[in-house]
Amino acid sequence: MIYYGAILLFGLFFPKLEKLEREEEILTSLFPSLVSFIESTGMITVVFGAGEFIHYMIGYYKDGGVQEVQKALLTGWGFSILVGGILGLAGFFIGLNIAFLFERIFKAYRSIDPSSIEELNVLKSKLSFYSKLGAILLTLSVIFMILGVSFLPLPQIK
Repeated sequence: MIYYGAILLFGLFFPKLEKLEREEEILTSLFPSLVSFIESTGMITVVFGAGEFIHYMIGYYKDGGVQEVQKALLTGWGFSILVGGILGLAGFFIGLNIAFLFERIFKAYRSIDPSSIEELNVLKSKLSFYSKLGAILLTLSVIFMILGVSFLPLPQIK
């Protein structure tokens, strides 16, 4: 949820920064540490989410092999968790792309070269697109995950 909140914050907050006069100071001093925080929480989220999913699938495999795993994945819970995980993983990779774009923006702001202004505009438009796409994927992922763990029962396959 921390990762999800951080991505939404950047998806909604960053475009408003373009209206500030001293944007380069905020980008060079504040955002590098925030981007590192988002990357680390995203990695933790992916690792623990995948670990929990694999833990359940190993349990179903021990109970009856591949057929039990397939049955579990075909239930509402299994489908919801699997789709949520796939969307979350896609959102995480988009987040890595966003971090890469931020790094390029930081470097462009640090350079004094006037030709970097055109590059900054291109990077900002890419960043805006990927932020919105990441926010949509992660919102869908969170919805599927909450549906799976809150409303759908664990499959009882025997």
